[in-house]
Amino acid sequence: MPAGSWTEGECLTGGHKLAYVRTGGNLPPIVLLHGFTEDRSTWFELAGSLEYEYDLIMPDMLGHGKSDRLIPGSAPTLVQDLADLLAGLSLQKFALLGHSLGALTAAQFASQYPERTACLILEDIPWFEPTALPAIPQDAYSAANPTIIAQLASGDLAQALAYCTQHFPRWNESARRAWAESKLHFDTAWFKQAPQRQSDWREMSARFNFPALLISGENKLGSLISAGFAQTALKTIPHLEWARVPGAGHYIHYDAPGPFFSTVKTFLRMQYPSKKG
Repeated sequence: MPAGSWTEGECLTGGHKLAYVRTGGNLPPIVLLHGFTEDRSTWFELAGSLEYEYDLIMPDMLGHGKSDRLIPGSAPTLVQDLADLLAGLSLQKFALLGHSLGALTAAQFASQYPERTACLILEDIPWFEPTALPAIPQDAYSAANPTIIAQLASGDLAQALAYCTQHFPRWNESARRAWAESKLHFDTAWFKQAPQRQSDWREMSARFNFPALLISGENKLGSLISAGFAQTALKTIPHLEWARVPGAGHYIHYDAPGPFFSTVKTFLRMQYPSKKG
């Protein structure tokens, strides 16, 4: 964790512990939610560029990072966990930013609690039209293969770093290290969970009454959001904006950190300005 005024904390949610890092300060709060098999460190580089304008809260989801492992026989309740955490922190209204599974969790939370959502940023959320799936190369998601993740989770940092360097050579050193270290703390019991029914994206977004930003990359590099889907979403969801980052795949904040950070900051300063911005 970067040195300075950032603090680590824990909160009990539904009988288990969620760990988080918070930059603090009397500033507008933003909750940042990591993707599947990641942890809070995925946001440290972005947080470093926003900490003087916003109070950034970065939790580890259950079974990730420093949070508790999954409870045998129980399904993860990510939205309720998030609600409990934010209640424990006495946060009433805030911005939400999520990547992949974190984006889906953020969107589900915002759908249930629109009055608490100041704005929403969705990085490559897994939203699709069932009849028009994006054309993604088969090898784009080798890094999400359960067998590979299980091997990395049971290995050491050197092994995970070597894999990351081979498959993501354009990432900077901090990105590779964050990705690799997160695999060592991932609870592979997640792979044994039965898939949960997800709400249709139209149903989920029907209660969105706040500014929202959809960020995607290129399908040929692994991004889940197609241009066709984005156009449909723009026509369906009020107050939605869309930004497509060239040269990025699913991990946009790692593939193209400069354009990603710029896109996020521009949106925040227009829709959720900080008094210190």
